[in-house]
Amino acid sequence: IDRIVSIGLIRFTLDAVIDSFYTLVNPRKPIPAHVTKLHGITAQMVQHAPEIAELFPTIESYTNDAYCVIHNPRLDLSFIDSAYHQHDRSTPDIKAFDTVQLARKTFKKLPSYNLGNLCSYFGISILEHHALSDAKGSMEIFKRVIETLDARNWCIRDLERYHGGIFGAHSLLCKSSGIPIDSRIPIGCRITIQYKDVSGTILERSILPQRYFILGKYNYVQAYCYLRNEIRYFNTARILKVY
Repeated sequence: IDRIVSIGLIRFTLDAVIDSFYTLVNPRKPIPAHVTKLHGITAQMVQHAPEIAELFPTIESYTNDAYCVIHNPRLDLSFIDSAYHQHDRSTPDIKAFDTVQLARKTFKKLPSYNLGNLCSYFGISILEHHALSDAKGSMEIFKRVIETLDARNWCIRDLERYHGGIFGAHSLLCKSSGIPIDSRIPIGCRITIQYKDVSGTILERSILPQRYFILGKYNYVQAYCYLRNEIRYFNTARILKVY
């Protein structure tokens, strides 16, 4: 889990796009080459872009009193949740339908349900990993679901029942009784960890754990990193030792 480098938002009804918003975001840290390879965004491109905190009002203007449509919302909502916590802000109560989940239930036995393949299957033209284009793809897949189900007259509760509940940024948090997910890592106590990153490199970091949360099937700890002088996120399964 890291920083947001672009945001794409579309406000729409089933009949029309009302408005949209797109911007690059300055993450205030280097963008690794393997990440640039994914979305094409370089450090030079974001140099004069707004920082994420400047965009909180825009995010909230699009998401307050609305239901979002996101392809795999766990990922997007985790980035938003992370950004708000990095700035000591409470995460908005964003509610989202997952177009992966809706597509699996509605269009059974397709070979793939990733956004690019779904859009290709339905003849929807998008630029993959471009935030606004991905938002457009999610919107169009959602519309196909509604058309196939003949669900224009459904209420939100009908759609929630079909979807199987609703995703929200707050649902990412671990709502345990305060018992740490990993008993080696006490909240609020400075510790040193030995950590294996995604490349397999073993690192040593001094951190101050702040909270636990769950993303998908993995457990993470949010912690202040003394080396980086910033909030970081560690997959607890990659923490090898605690001192």
